[in-house]
Amino acid sequence: MNLLDGRNKPKLFIAVFIIATIMALMSASINISAELAERYYELTPADWAKAIYPLIDELTGVYTFWLLVPAILAFFKRFPFNKNNFLRLIPLYLLATIVIGLTHTGLMYITRSIIYPALDLGNYNYGYIPYRIVMEYLKQFIVFWIVFIVYTIYKMNKRNEEQNLKTAKLEEQLTRARLETLKMQLNPHFLFNTLNMISSTMYEDIHAADKMIANLSDLLRITLKSSSKGENILAKEIEILNLYIDIMKARFKDKLSIELHLDKDIENAMVPNFLFQPLVENSIKYGMENLSGTKIEITVKRIETKLLIEILDNGPGMQKDFNEALSSGVGLSNTAERLEKLYGNDFEFNWQNREEGGLQLTIEIPFKVEELQQ
Repeated sequence: MNLLDGRNKPKLFIAVFIIATIMALMSASINISAELAERYYELTPADWAKAIYPLIDELTGVYTFWLLVPAILAFFKRFPFNKNNFLRLIPLYLLATIVIGLTHTGLMYITRSIIYPALDLGNYNYGYIPYRIVMEYLKQFIVFWIVFIVYTIYKMNKRNEEQNLKTAKLEEQLTRARLETLKMQLNPHFLFNTLNMISSTMYEDIHAADKMIANLSDLLRITLKSSSKGENILAKEIEILNLYIDIMKARFKDKLSIELHLDKDIENAMVPNFLFQPLVENSIKYGMENLSGTKIEITVKRIETKLLIEILDNGPGMQKDFNEALSSGVGLSNTAERLEKLYGNDFEFNWQNREEGGLQLTIEIPFKVEELQQ
């Protein structure tokens, strides 16, 4: 019978041995105390020496029953008891209590018959056997059902844990599938916009368009290799962002200025895949529509247990409310949904119009680090 895996068997054995010993010592102490209470003034030194008898009896009684516990558990597993087979299995379970009781009584008699003479305590006297069997069976019957209750509680807890584990795995699979769907939605959106920009550049500056195509090729190669878990290390995301910036600068030249400010020792921080590009793309898009030049400032820093990301631009700002903005743009809505899938409620994603003009995007996620992958 293997209820627990191999790693837990030694711990289980030790725990069972300790519990059995404590039970035996307590029962022996009760018997000895009762004897002292009744015959205190009559006890002789020889009587005091006889205190070892109840100790031997209780230890052998508890240890021999624990030897039968694996067989009892195997019986419970072979004939699982539930409300559907209650009436059919009751006779079998009652028969099992009798078999276990007789076996246990026999083991106690045999072990005590060996130990008593070995310790020079004389021959063991079990009394009138038929009555002794009945007396022992009453205790064995109760202990049998106690073991059954403990086993049933254990199985219920184990079943609940397995169900919770399956549910958690299913939720993880669904989340991963949803993240992949979001990523598939975002990449074609970015690719379409970039190719459209390259197409328009082709007629103005063929060398710039050629450079944009080369950078786009490198960017797509890195993106396709990115982790499917939904997160990537910051260093890789910055590499992707820089390739995208090179594409945009080849198109807009001096009209576009982008500054990156990164704290030291955060290169291995984990961030959502393809996080920066859609947000920077929004700033460029709306900035170039309304201004002669666009300036974007990106700051990433650690604040205790959080990673703070700020994106500032000098564009027209947000003319829509929060919910309307999320529903009208792929970049913002996709980012917000991916953050929710990855971090639950443990993130912040806000924006506000700046007093000096432009938009400030703020993202706060848990700071966690993974070894830098080559």
